[in-house]
Amino acid sequence: MRFGTDNEHPFDTDNRAWRRLGDVTSEHFDVITWTRDPDGRPILLTLGDLRTGDMITLAVLDSLEIRDPYALLAVHTGGELAAHGPTSGAETARSLAPMLALDSTTLAVTKPVPLHDPATTALPATCWVDLPTTLAAALRPALDDARTAVLVLLDRADGWLAAVGPFPTHAAADTWQPDGGPGGAADRLIVPLHPVTLQEAQP
Repeated sequence: MRFGTDNEHPFDTDNRAWRRLGDVTSEHFDVITWTRDPDGRPILLTLGDLRTGDMITLAVLDSLEIRDPYALLAVHTGGELAAHGPTSGAETARSLAPMLALDSTTLAVTKPVPLHDPATTALPATCWVDLPTTLAAALRPALDDARTAVLVLLDRADGWLAAVGPFPTHAAADTWQPDGGPGGAADRLIVPLHPVTLQEAQP
């Protein structure tokens, strides 16, 4: 539920990080959520250690939801493919390219791509983006050590790809399967996803 129109401190209880925090903390702590009258917006979270009774209270300031997730695919001169994101929208993803170019002498090409939510196994046509077949033939996953990953479904012959993620591990990405369609026969590249800052993720 989205609370209020306060642009400085917006908060949505459907925020996936908030929901995951609730799942994780409830397994290890006695959790008290303090809400605001009259609308019930969460404002404080008290965590109590079940063994000792120690407590800590955290302020719930705001939340950020990426409604139109994109990743910036980065291809290096040897064909190594990595991803950066997620960001909100294609233009925000595209804006990361100059910063990546400053940090790398091997960056060859970047391309913003929509990031399909792995909770849905049907890949719509809007997920697929074109790329030159000569480039598609050279792509391989970068060996960077990143905590999260993106699954790139790559049709090398026709020169198009789709990106699915984020996944918490390479193993989780490897188990994901699309519901038929062109993704079923595509090459599967599990590439590292490098996170971006809060400022870089927003338009």
